[in-house]
Amino acid sequence: MIWWIELQQTPVIAVMTLALCYAIALGVFILTRLVARHPVTAEAKFIAPVLLTPLSLVTGLLIAFLAARVWTNLDRANGYVTEEASATREAALLAEALPADTGDRVREGLQLHLHFVEIQDWPEMLAGTASVRQPPPALRDTLAVLLAFDATTSGQRVAQERAVVAIERALEARRGRILLSQAVIAPIQWLVIFVLDGLILATIGLVHLDRRPAAIAGMLLFSTGIACVLTLLMIHDRPLTPGGFVVQPAVLRQLRGP
Repeated sequence: MIWWIELQQTPVIAVMTLALCYAIALGVFILTRLVARHPVTAEAKFIAPVLLTPLSLVTGLLIAFLAARVWTNLDRANGYVTEEASATREAALLAEALPADTGDRVREGLQLHLHFVEIQDWPEMLAGTASVRQPPPALRDTLAVLLAFDATTSGQRVAQERAVVAIERALEARRGRILLSQAVIAPIQWLVIFVLDGLILATIGLVHLDRRPAAIAGMLLFSTGIACVLTLLMIHDRPLTPGGFVVQPAVLRQLRGP
């Protein structure tokens, strides 16, 4: 269910996450009111306040850990796209030092690759069907053209070698962004967050067994806060798949010719 929510647009993610957290709070509130009639629960309100601190600490640490990874993945996604564009641009510039026929074939291959990325490769990555097993046809052919070229001067040899390295960097950056598009917060991690959420809500309910308005206010405030945090995580969890914030190939588009 969480993965399905993450595939929606940002406003939908926010509304559904808020509704889910409120639904959990409502369920816990009803449960605490049902068990409030049992004699044992009268003693629980004296123990419960002590539990709020460790439960809140564990929840905060877990969310901080996940947030750090999500933001790191977002930076890595932008870095892979920038690196792929930079390497492609460098290869095109180095092709200027090669003979006209070879240089034109290299630049044409790079333009075909940019077209392939926007038309086929990027949509397949967003859909989760892109593969790193086979290199892009245009880059593979361009690399073959460079390797087959017989340099006659030291300048051409240096340009050839550096262009090959640049294309290899572009291939590695593409591989990195495709693998990163498959990295998500694991279901067990989401489950632990919601279990901790339920435990904290139950503790709030037990603390305020005799004060129903205070219990409702406390659960409402905590549920709103946890919903905001989870919304941020869901929006940025998949920067290279649909839903929430999605990294766009803007820098790659800028390299395409008319």
